[in-house]
Amino acid sequence: MIRNRKLGLAIVSAISALLAACGDSTPKQQQAPPPPSVVVEPVKLHDLAEERSFTGRIEAIDKVQIRARVQGYLKARNFEEGAEVKKDDLLFEIEPEPFELAVNQASANLANAEAAQTLAEQTYQRALELTDRGTASKASLDSAQSSLRQAQANVKARQAELQTAQLNLSYTRIMAPMAGRIGRSAYSVGNLVGPDSGSLALLVRQDPVYVTFPVPYSLLLRVKRGGRSEDGVFIKLRLADGSMYEPEGQIAFEDVQATSSTDSVTIRGKIANPKRLLIDQQLVNVFVIRRQPEKKLVISQSALLLDQQGPYVLVVDDQNKVSITRITVGEQRGPLIVVDSGLNADQRVIVSGHQKARPGSVVDPQTASMSSTLSTTTAKR
Repeated sequence: MIRNRKLGLAIVSAISALLAACGDSTPKQQQAPPPPSVVVEPVKLHDLAEERSFTGRIEAIDKVQIRARVQGYLKARNFEEGAEVKKDDLLFEIEPEPFELAVNQASANLANAEAAQTLAEQTYQRALELTDRGTASKASLDSAQSSLRQAQANVKARQAELQTAQLNLSYTRIMAPMAGRIGRSAYSVGNLVGPDSGSLALLVRQDPVYVTFPVPYSLLLRVKRGGRSEDGVFIKLRLADGSMYEPEGQIAFEDVQATSSTDSVTIRGKIANPKRLLIDQQLVNVFVIRRQPEKKLVISQSALLLDQQGPYVLVVDDQNKVSITRITVGEQRGPLIVVDSGLNADQRVIVSGHQKARPGSVVDPQTASMSSTLSTTTAKR
């Protein structure tokens, strides 16, 4: 009997467990997944010195082809090729002896003419006195007067010949017309040189120098319409080795006509060259930079997205909800993009994790700092 009771209790327990299992037929509700994590960055106002980059060429302000004005044999060369010379330094000497003889001959001719003029003056005075007394004819007075005038003209001609001979003698000493660096000598001592010999050497002014570069007329027009003046910008150069040239330059000249093939206007800047790092005709990168920086809205380049309608960003609002915002972008400054319209300062834009964000969805934003990006951009300028 006890055995039957135990068996019954076991059966009842099994039926109760089965009924409990069948009664719990409602499935457990699944928990919602957490919002996706994205990286956001605030839109910032940043001082950006507006700059434009162009390819320019260094040009000497003055360069002179040294030439011989008289013909003769080179007697001396008084400079080292490639050295700097001062104004009025003696560069070349042409043998002066033939020209000294010409000066002596012209001096003798002048002395002879002056003696003839003195005799003509005396003759004229005697003829004038005799005519006044009535002992000489008027014809003899006219003849004396004519001889005097011829003698006076002859003196002037001989004086001009002497001046020419002296000038030619001075041309045998070829002087530097300005301070600068002189190049290779085209002739050696002993060569016959003259006006038809071409350049003896090239003399180039070293400091300051010009830098010329073409600017698209559309850009120049936009600058002028913005009321910006040449005094509001300065020039910086990047050399061939990638280093920035230390001295600053300024705009000195704007050409009066555009280049027909490229619709660009040639701009000339002037810049100091105290260490002689800049040489005539070298190529440089020219940066025209605004003196007074202006605050502009900037975002990281990674925040910018594009589709058929144009540029846009994904903005995260205060409720961490994502929305599409269309923007108008300006120029790029390294890793930063200037925003002309569409955003306000301190709005949060997604810079990483775009594929996980959907317009209208909620995200888990993780803030990224723009300070390192801004520091990098400032250092590059």
